[in-house]
Amino acid sequence: MLTRPQLSRARFWQLADGLLCALAIALAYGLRATFPFVDLPELEGFSDYVWLLLLAGITGPVILTQQGFYQPARPTGRGTTIFIIMQGCAYAVLAMVIFLFIARVQFARSVIILGGAFAALLIYARHELTRSLASAALVESETRRRALWAGTPAAVSHLQQGLTAAERELLLTTAEIDPREPATAARLRELLHVHSVNVVLLSLQSLDEQQVQMVLTACNDEGVEVVIHPGLAVASPHRLTVDQLGGETVFYYHAQGARSADLFIKQVGDYVGAVVLLLVLAPLFFFTALAVMLSSRGSLLYRQQRAGLNGRPFTLYKFRSMTMDADRLKPGLAAQNEMSGPVFKIRADPRVTGKGRILRRHGLDELPQLWNVLRGEMSLVGPRPLPVEEVHRFTEPTHRRRLSVKPGLTCLWQIRGRNEIASFEDWVRLDLEYIDQWSLWLDMKILLATIPVTLFGRGGR
Repeated sequence: MLTRPQLSRARFWQLADGLLCALAIALAYGLRATFPFVDLPELEGFSDYVWLLLLAGITGPVILTQQGFYQPARPTGRGTTIFIIMQGCAYAVLAMVIFLFIARVQFARSVIILGGAFAALLIYARHELTRSLASAALVESETRRRALWAGTPAAVSHLQQGLTAAERELLLTTAEIDPREPATAARLRELLHVHSVNVVLLSLQSLDEQQVQMVLTACNDEGVEVVIHPGLAVASPHRLTVDQLGGETVFYYHAQGARSADLFIKQVGDYVGAVVLLLVLAPLFFFTALAVMLSSRGSLLYRQQRAGLNGRPFTLYKFRSMTMDADRLKPGLAAQNEMSGPVFKIRADPRVTGKGRILRRHGLDELPQLWNVLRGEMSLVGPRPLPVEEVHRFTEPTHRRRLSVKPGLTCLWQIRGRNEIASFEDWVRLDLEYIDQWSLWLDMKILLATIPVTLFGRGGR
């Protein structure tokens, strides 16, 4: 990646500042121990403060990163820099004090506060020193990449206009060539020599295989790095990665922008969470099953074919909340449907039993779907699975993108209105919002928000 050198420098400065934060705590301890303040007890041994150094070394850079201190394109004025450092160190001190209070660990707060002040001074001194060194012409020339742009004039112009401030700071444009022009191979090699080019940015748009291969061969012979822009119109470039298939280079476009590691954690969390909930909610299962048996004659569970990941059908389990002939009566109620689109929902559904209405309001009829989660057919959080027949009635292609992730027990639709949402478009919008903004933290927030919704029966019917 073009930004990798900058990312590496940022990681290096984060490590350096972490060491400075640890040093600041050590200096604060030494000052406090050598010149004790009035009416303060003596300090414990320095060995007891060693792990506080580690905590400071982690907390300081993390807070400064959140403040945008290590971003190359941030404002570089001294006043702004001083404010960011002081604010970051103050937040770090506050975070450490809160953490130690929660952990019930006693340390002299004067050491932590003094350490925060020393850390701000040391980090600012480091910043000024590195900035003065980086401003030297030799260092600047070594850190900037001497770039040659290869592609059609329109493609090159489009790429250059889309550069971020950080990328503009990194690149020094030396020349531009159009591989379609005659004698480009000889001119390309000449430019690589004259300008000591160390990276060629190649746009594949409107170029044939021979023209692309000519640029790659020249760069390979000269030992020059190549950054290839495929010119693909994709919804999110962050979902595009390079992989291998049959020994050849291929582009892998991910349906979701989530990292594989996060998805693995989500899957493990689904299994563990389903097991824990099944054990904890066992008494609730018993009373719910009893309520279903007393509500009306018929089977305890209701089974229905629902659309799972990418539309694959699976059998969904629910506690029965309707009469046994509910599916037979559904066509006769079609005119009363209150939900726009392919989904069928009515507020006062005559098929729902008295006790079933209570179960549905509080989501208790959905409890058996924990078994679907254990089977890997569902997730704890995800778009609600729709009946296969309703999925077949989708009229918009984008509606099927809600099937690009596993369906779940709860979702944004559940906590933002549930059955009060009468538009299927709004339902899909919430599902796509969840897919596009997915994170482990978002799943956690949805799970926590589901608790009061089910307890108080908000939006359920």
